[in-house]
Amino acid sequence: MASAYDPVVLAPALKLMTRANPTLLASGTYYVAESTSGLIVGCGGWTWERPGTTIVEPALGHIRHFGTHVDWARRGVGRSIYQFGEDAARAAGVKTFEAYSSLNGESFYRALGFERVREMDLELSPQVRLRAVLMRRDI
Repeated sequence: MASAYDPVVLAPALKLMTRANPTLLASGTYYVAESTSGLIVGCGGWTWERPGTTIVEPALGHIRHFGTHVDWARRGVGRSIYQFGEDAARAAGVKTFEAYSSLNGESFYRALGFERVREMDLELSPQVRLRAVLMRRDI
């Protein structure tokens, strides 16, 4: 993410973004990819709730916390996790996905067929905001 954000903004944001979210982990819609040696090489998922809220809109799912181990980048790990999640979401009744993409993650989501809606500031805490891109895709 260093290529897209100033270090002064990125340092406090990463402290919050890399902290485990127990609700997301317990959701049943968050997945990990593991190498044959047992190393977790990627993660990501989706929820019905809009991130940071309890708001649910019919047929709208939200992509959540995708990441790939740096040594496994550009090997299809993220795409595989996304496809697994999309299949599950579609079976559950999701018709459209939204993603709050980091600036450097926009190309990943665009490659999956997402379209840019607008730039936005994500409030990670009252003191930490991160520039992001709202993206959307019908599934």
